Amino acid sequence: MALFWKVYDRIELTIAVLALVAMVLTVFVAATGRTVGVPVGSASTFAQLFLIWTCMLGGDLTLKHGQHIRVSALPDVVSPGLRKSMAAFNVLLILAFLGFVAWHGWELVVSNWARTLGASGLSYGLVTLALPVGAVLFAITLVRRLFVLGLEHVYEAPAVKPESVL
Repeated sequence: MALFWKVYDRIELTIAVLALVAMVLTVFVAATGRTVGVPVGSASTFAQLFLIWTCMLGGDLTLKHGQHIRVSALPDVVSPGLRKSMAAFNVLLILAFLGFVAWHGWELVVSNWARTLGASGLSYGLVTLALPVGAVLFAITLVRRLFVLGLEHVYEAPAVKPESVL
């Protein structure tokens, strides 16, 4: 099972980096084209497509490493039992919200699939697909962290290298 997660994480990281590189390159092509008087009409559209995928994948990678912003003022002053209950409540709320986003995000994908993405000729559904895919990836990561780190440490950054934890 560890090999599966290692490959899974590597694929996600690779796609995120490729999306980031593609976004930078398309912005560069758009800016260079405008500068030399040969604008590339669909370059900014592609940059937007790569941006949303970079954001969703990058957000999941951040969650995997426990690096999301968290406010710990209240959990730090309550008893360990109450802290654990608060974490359980938060996990349930987050998973419910991610399920909601995935469900309605998929409806958005289906309703926008026939719409074209600017001058690119691609489906606008490729942009909206990032929302349900990102929600599912976040849910998978949260559940993984829950099983590996436990309820009381689910939101904390691991003290060891992330690759050895998740």
